[in-house]
Amino acid sequence: MSGFTSGYLCSCQNHRRVFRQRTETLGAVACLIALCVLASLVTRAEAGDPPGDFFVSPSGIDSNPGTIEQPFATIDRARLAVRSRISEGISDDIRVYLRGGIYRIESPIVFDTGDSPTDDFIVHYEAYPGERPVISGGRQITNWIDHGDGIWTTIVPGVASGEWTFRELFVNGRRRQRARHPNSGFLNVDGPAAGIDSRSGFRFVQGDLPTASDLAGAELNMLHEWTTSRVRVANVNHSSGVLTTSELIGATGRIASIFQVDDHPRYAVENHPALLDAPGEWYLDDATGVLTYRHLAGEFAATADVVAPIATALLVVRGDFESGDHVRNLRFVDLAFEHCAWALPPGGYATYQSGYYEQRSLPVYELPTAVTFEVAKGCELVRTRISHCGGWGVMLGAWCEDCSLIGSVVNDIAGNGVIVGEDRYRRVGVGGPWWINGFWEQVAKRNRVVSTLVQDCGVVFQDCAGIWVGLTEASEIRSNLVQRIPHTGVSVGGLWSEELSPCRENLIKSNRIRHVMQLLSDGAGIYTVGFQPASVIAGNLISDIPAQPGLSQNNGIYLDEGSSGFQISDNGVFDVVRSPFKFHRAAANTLIGNTMRLSAPGVEAYFLQSTAEGDIVRIDDVVIDPSSPPTGCAYPVCGEADSAGLLAVYEPSIYFDRDGDGEADIDDACVERGPGDVNGDGLVDGRDVGAFVDVLLGRTTSSDDYCAADVDGNGVVLPGDLVTFVELVLESG
Repeated sequence: MSGFTSGYLCSCQNHRRVFRQRTETLGAVACLIALCVLASLVTRAEAGDPPGDFFVSPSGIDSNPGTIEQPFATIDRARLAVRSRISEGISDDIRVYLRGGIYRIESPIVFDTGDSPTDDFIVHYEAYPGERPVISGGRQITNWIDHGDGIWTTIVPGVASGEWTFRELFVNGRRRQRARHPNSGFLNVDGPAAGIDSRSGFRFVQGDLPTASDLAGAELNMLHEWTTSRVRVANVNHSSGVLTTSELIGATGRIASIFQVDDHPRYAVENHPALLDAPGEWYLDDATGVLTYRHLAGEFAATADVVAPIATALLVVRGDFESGDHVRNLRFVDLAFEHCAWALPPGGYATYQSGYYEQRSLPVYELPTAVTFEVAKGCELVRTRISHCGGWGVMLGAWCEDCSLIGSVVNDIAGNGVIVGEDRYRRVGVGGPWWINGFWEQVAKRNRVVSTLVQDCGVVFQDCAGIWVGLTEASEIRSNLVQRIPHTGVSVGGLWSEELSPCRENLIKSNRIRHVMQLLSDGAGIYTVGFQPASVIAGNLISDIPAQPGLSQNNGIYLDEGSSGFQISDNGVFDVVRSPFKFHRAAANTLIGNTMRLSAPGVEAYFLQSTAEGDIVRIDDVVIDPSSPPTGCAYPVCGEADSAGLLAVYEPSIYFDRDGDGEADIDDACVERGPGDVNGDGLVDGRDVGAFVDVLLGRTTSSDDYCAADVDGNGVVLPGDLVTFVELVLESG
């Protein structure tokens, strides 16, 4: 470090004591930061740049040569440059660095076989060291009018003309709720309506719904034990107490009556101006384009960052299904993907299970995925963040081989968080299902999801899973943390029978699964279906699973229809209200050395439903009665599966050391930003100064801003954080 830089650094450090004792004026704060930022610029200039073949920056120009001094503006332009380089012949890996900041796109970045490097070389698309590039499929919403009564409005271009609409809105990096009733939780149906098919309407409790409107055009969200529906409201008759719908509630073949498992099923109503009554709610009028938002305390119309998604996919890596040629050896590192849209089908959304919905004359039956790999081989997503998506999160799908999601974060996803493999419906050849007509070579195989945080998935389509593993061979789901999911944590299998399929040899190991099944029933921490020979469920730690309304249990590990071929060993299950293990129409499986602590005396450890006792071999399992645990047994399950959860080597890419214990681990809060990145642009530099001052003076209530400003990790932003913040600015150089 030069004398100039070190002198200013020392000057900044000398102010530590002063700022820990008292709050200085904003001018003094700005003066100190200005000096230190100047020093950081010198430090940055002295630092060497990493070697790279091409560079991309939000402030670049695509006509540039793609150097660090003159970067490209878009990832797609860099992709074309890499493609040209490959065609000329390469003798080494190719590395593309993305500078920090937001790359806004309205259509996905698409890679095909022409983007594969030759031989065994790898093309790396990765964040410039210390910076955070964000690929966003959202548009910023601006020109707000503050009406002074808690209401903001703006006219969104393209909405009234039918060019654009959206179902999600994000303010200062947080998902906001469409106008909804009730504002939290659900209402209960009163009963059947006379003369109306229960899939077309029901009687509600008088007084439950706002009486100022018939709510025509609103969206009904109904829960059906393990599936859900979202259909339009036709009319609410307040005199008769009857709600009718424009589309059928529930999927045909799954839901014959909304009362088949519950006399009073749960429901809520969304997306109508009459429901816009709580801070944090919004409503978009598609006819006029007027967006109305009831802001939260501490949000300001002039400075709020408001984003709505427009892109229906962000990244697609797809080879050639016809020729079987794979996209190969692409590696994406330290990138963030945010904001991805999905419009509800015109016939409504009524699911069979895990986000696969009734087609109702449509050619599709599954939600779009923000990041998709198909017919890909040897591709990786490493330390990737995928969030704020309106469909599914990330898919290692059809015909993927040896692809990985590692050390990543998948959160705030409307549907399934992670998908590995595929369902049974894709057609090939003369039109039959791919897995029947001799196309087993197309099965996804040897794909991995390792040490990834999967949380807050199924936030809109509540029947979805944290990780859904379909028809796949030798896939590995290991050392992940799955939490805060309304239905199943990890679902494995694609056929509800003992029929032979390419689904086999899958490994579900050392995952920490907790706080799942938070809304629906008939699921588990780990749920399976179908014959899956030589598959293993081992070393997982599962807890905090409540009971929910409905006829079916929620369990720790649940082997459903046709499940067979599993060895289930060394798992720990506790704080599960019902039976730790359930078997429903399951066949031959072996349990070895599992430890389970019952929630209460008398709870069945194993619930066998339509399953032969002799088919479930149990060897050395330990069942702990909570009223008389064994002597010397450490709570909760005697140390069983104590290595389950995120791998230490990847925790620093998922958490930041905010509690000051020297380790970036699960005890640290806030996964959205790194310390000091107060404005959320992926960089820690002088541009964070204004946002830091806003937090310090209480002018913002953004939890992400606050979390990033709390650089000393004590949970409170004080003037003393300023010096540490300045040090981070210097170190980022």
